[in-house]
Amino acid sequence: MIRVGMIGAGRHATKMLYPCLRFAKMDLVAVCDKDETKARRNARWFGAEQVYTDHRRLLENEKLDAVLVCTGPTSHAALTLDCIEQHLPVFVEKPPAMNLAEVEQLQARSEELGVPVMVGLMKRYALAYQRLKSIMESPTFGSVSAVQARFSLGWKNGNGFALLLDAGIHMVDLLRFLMGEVVEVSFHKHEDQETHLSYAILLKFANGSVGSLLISDRCSWLRANERVEVIGDGNLVCVDNSIHLMHYLADGEIRAWEPGFSIPCNENQLYFTGGYAGEMQAFSAGVENHHPLHPDLADACKDYSILKMLEPDEIYSKGPQSHAHWEPEDTWLNQ
Repeated sequence: MIRVGMIGAGRHATKMLYPCLRFAKMDLVAVCDKDETKARRNARWFGAEQVYTDHRRLLENEKLDAVLVCTGPTSHAALTLDCIEQHLPVFVEKPPAMNLAEVEQLQARSEELGVPVMVGLMKRYALAYQRLKSIMESPTFGSVSAVQARFSLGWKNGNGFALLLDAGIHMVDLLRFLMGEVVEVSFHKHEDQETHLSYAILLKFANGSVGSLLISDRCSWLRANERVEVIGDGNLVCVDNSIHLMHYLADGEIRAWEPGFSIPCNENQLYFTGGYAGEMQAFSAGVENHHPLHPDLADACKDYSILKMLEPDEIYSKGPQSHAHWEPEDTWLNQ
């Protein structure tokens, strides 16, 4: 079991990352957040003995094997760099930085000091996509020729680069994981207001396969609108909303998988179906066994390079957020 400190005690970290530590054999030693009330709440809820409001004191005072960072996009790069300088492996929630240049700087320092950094692009570890990857690699699937993907979500009150960095990067990284490296990109963009956008993106991969990716913020925030289809040799495999997988085989047989939410086993929990537990397990095992961590900063650089093709100026602009489902969440988050 590795000893970790967590920097950040906000909504996403509290809902999705802290609960997964128990699945990943991590001993939460300390919690740090500028808001001491939140830090103490999470220390109490998740079993940490120490609380800090200054991450530098956390890094100086505690004997840790690794650090997890989840504070918000604008602070991730500086916090990650401070951990790297202390020679501590880092898990940083996406996005790890605000632009490609910052990610490249982090990667250079990480490689220079030999300190691994894993980036929280969890869709690689979502159970349906792990199964999809396994099917694609099976001999009967044949050579992969094409992929079609859609990631459409609700209004986030941000400009195009904010949409791509907050959400679109997930599908860009997932397609690289499934299909390999991207060698050509072209796109069209629809924008009737600064915060109402859609991107239709064409991709060509190094293995010769092709793909299309639709990213949009014009759908309901409360419903997932996510789909990936991969075509092989007489085979088609589709994943809807991360939980429904259909494999259409060359002989006409259809195989399906989906979690059974009424049964309380791990694979039927959102932490596993969404990939959050899987990424925590991969990080913990990688740190403990000195194995490579993926996705890493090199992966992030490749993802950001594609985003930069879509929004070359990399200007991140985002207004206040307000979502109906936050009100009942706040009832327990404020305890």
